[in-house]
Amino acid sequence: MTDLRVGFLGDGHINGALRRVVQETRPYQVIGSFGRDDAMPDRTGVDVVVEAATQQAVRERVPALLDVGVDVILLSIGALADPALRAAVQERRPDRGRVIACTGAIGGLDQVRALRAAGALRAVSIESRKLPGSLIQPWMTMEQKAALHAGDAEIVLAEGPAGDVATRFPASANVAAALALAAGAWDIASARIVADPAAVQTRHEIRAVGAIGEVRAVVTNEPSPARPRSSAVVAWAALRALDDYARIRGFDAPDGVPFL
Repeated sequence: MTDLRVGFLGDGHINGALRRVVQETRPYQVIGSFGRDDAMPDRTGVDVVVEAATQQAVRERVPALLDVGVDVILLSIGALADPALRAAVQERRPDRGRVIACTGAIGGLDQVRALRAAGALRAVSIESRKLPGSLIQPWMTMEQKAALHAGDAEIVLAEGPAGDVATRFPASANVAAALALAAGAWDIASARIVADPAAVQTRHEIRAVGAIGEVRAVVTNEPSPARPRSSAVVAWAALRALDDYARIRGFDAPDGVPFL
């Protein structure tokens, strides 16, 4: 069988790290990395594209990729907080590509999905704690930015619907959207973002409650040295998703059992 052909949407640190590992250790053919203004390949040129760009890039590029039959491993899940975009990427038609949502910086979503399979969940929440300086956003006031630059006090920066929080913190709260997506609970999932001077590691605590049980999980991650707003584990989560995709599609991949 031919090698799996992989493209990368976004040429930042996550896809840069992922591309290096793929080229050095995996039997996949790298087609290229694609930026905002680059023409994207169709299914005759690539099998799957790993998106690690921005929520805006998802809106602008991913539906078109799916329409020409290309599968997409999605990291900027916060874009799916938009119901219209979520419906567009989930639409199924013959020969249309499909989206594989990557777990990114959190775990426990397999158990959350199992609870959801048994019925609607009653409660879904996530609290994320990060160093203050990594949470500064363009929309913040000068006073908020100054407080975060000072980094000497714990500040609750956002608390509300997971989709809203994921939109307000596009580089830091994709995990909130990932949880809401796994739980099928965009209407009730909540998120809390805390600037914590003691958060040397990024910390995510998730909770989901359903008719047959409850999930509580705490994940701590080292920040990416190149981009502290993201966790170092994200590129490796994308690699795991890519390997699972290759196995399920029947391409050569490292030994193991696929878990998407």
